Amino acid sequence: MPRGWDHTTGMPPGTEALYRAALGPAGARAYLPFFTVFEACGRSGAVWSPRAAVGNLAWLVYWRLWDAVLAQASLAVAGAGALGWLWARADGVPVGVRVGLTATFCGLWCALPGLWGVAWLHGGLRQRAKLAVEEAETFKEALERLERSENAWRLRGLGVAAAVTLAVALLAGVVWQLWRAPVAAGEPASAAPRPAQPPAASAAAVPPPAATQPALPKPEPDLEPVVEHPVASPAAAPGPAAPEAPGIRPRPRGFGVNVGMFAVAGNAERVKARLAEAGLPVLDDPVESARGPLTRIRVGPFDQSEQAEAAAKTVRALGLEARVYAP
Repeated sequence: MPRGWDHTTGMPPGTEALYRAALGPAGARAYLPFFTVFEACGRSGAVWSPRAAVGNLAWLVYWRLWDAVLAQASLAVAGAGALGWLWARADGVPVGVRVGLTATFCGLWCALPGLWGVAWLHGGLRQRAKLAVEEAETFKEALERLERSENAWRLRGLGVAAAVTLAVALLAGVVWQLWRAPVAAGEPASAAPRPAQPPAASAAAVPPPAATQPALPKPEPDLEPVVEHPVASPAAAPGPAAPEAPGIRPRPRGFGVNVGMFAVAGNAERVKARLAEAGLPVLDDPVESARGPLTRIRVGPFDQSEQAEAAAKTVRALGLEARVYAP
């Protein structure tokens, strides 16, 4: 070990005293062992720090590592914007892929300061200690400068760190709401069939002739109701139990917007109500599938594709899936 180095910490006593003054008692216990390794190697390196990983921006703010704060905050804003677009606009991306990308970004965002935060802290305090020594007339005065700076910032740093934590939590809440809306809209299509549904579908599948007539004019009479499987539809043309061809879907005579397939009748009704409140023409029809009866919700039909695209934007603004189809 070089002459003048402390045999306990492995660094020159003066250097150790400067780091202790800048870190404070609690910080010295947590980070001085890492600084010892850095000083022995002559450079900083990646080490894992749970405090830096969990604290993230708040941790960086508390230690006044402003360059790292700016970089990490820029990454957070860019990532939140990308995730917001992914959840609100990328309709063709499966929900599982969206969840995986979101989890990957959050993991990388925490891992970056977790691996390099202590190295950033070492570099920042090294520059701070060098400046204090250059400005002070004596070594003792340099130590006092560092200690005063640490004590003066401690309470303010905790307050600013708490504010940063709140801002990050609010940003995460926005992304969470964007995540919940597509999942809630896609839940009926992926939900397992429930045994309580077939009786209701059966009652709707064989309506009396008088009840069939008011069902034909629906909000938009341009829909040609045909069923997906050989089970009668409430919108089927009146007549004595005419057999329907399997595998044929309803075909509107114009442009429209597919919103979703719902296995739970209550969910379908809520979505219909939200679309109607937004002033959109709503089409719904039962569809029999291998998982049980479903309710298909659509918007339209429209004469022009521009009208359908505008309606799709309104549907997405409600937090629902929207896919435009052509006649």
